[in-house]
Amino acid sequence: MDHHQLSAQLKQLLKRGYSIDDAKQMITAPTTMLEQVVSEYLAEQAIEQRNMVSQQNQANYAMGLRY
Repeated sequence: MDHHQLSAQLKQLLKRGYSIDDAKQMITAPTTMLEQVVSEYLAEQAIEQRNMVSQQNQANYAMGLRY
């Protein structure tokens, strides 16, 4: 299984409600490759979270300018 397929499978399992630990047990792949995909996924989630917080802060600021 290549990196892209492994990443897609992990994301699909997580969207279905499985935890990362459950997904690790369900996916058959070399441990190092699986750990790399999980760490990349977590990094992506952290970036998305920071972007959402930034957008929320910008929206709050913009709403404050209306009054």
